[in-house]
Amino acid sequence: MTEKVSFSDYFRASIDLVERSKVDYLIIGGVAVGVWGKPRLTEDLDLMIFIQRKNLKIVFENAKKLGFKFNEKKIIAQAKLVGVFKIFYKHFHLDFLIPSLEFEKDALKRKQKVKIFEREVFVPSKEDLLLLKIIPGRPKDIVDAEGIVDRHKNKLDIKYLETWAQKLSDEAQDLRIYNELKRLLSLK
Repeated sequence: MTEKVSFSDYFRASIDLVERSKVDYLIIGGVAVGVWGKPRLTEDLDLMIFIQRKNLKIVFENAKKLGFKFNEKKIIAQAKLVGVFKIFYKHFHLDFLIPSLEFEKDALKRKQKVKIFEREVFVPSKEDLLLLKIIPGRPKDIVDAEGIVDRHKNKLDIKYLETWAQKLSDEAQDLRIYNELKRLLSLK
């Protein structure tokens, strides 16, 4: 049977992993939503890691040392193919996303340092997290995006948001991202 650990211990082990690997990162997903939006239950951690796929070996070596479990051949293939992979720490999983969009790389420049579980960690700015939630467009992501807009009604950089939403929509040749941003901003 898998040994149970607290979410805070799992969180700290996950941050130890990226810090020991000397990888720039942003916490995205439910934990970041708790910083900028309406907190919600989450049972995993999502990290955007800024690393070349060929350099992932150091992350995997450190993950093994810290007690993470994974099938290395499988996740290397996933990372190379789609830039997304998952590893396990006790009964939790840690999701990684390797950025491919100019926007995601720009988000790193605007990162914000916050304290979570007594650790100083990095999350995207509220505007960047809002866009990161709109891009996939899943129902839970849209609810998260609504929470960010609701919580920061008059504190969002609208020009920044509109500029990136337009660029992302143009790149995707789909106005969904831009239209969803406009809809969310109209809820203010």
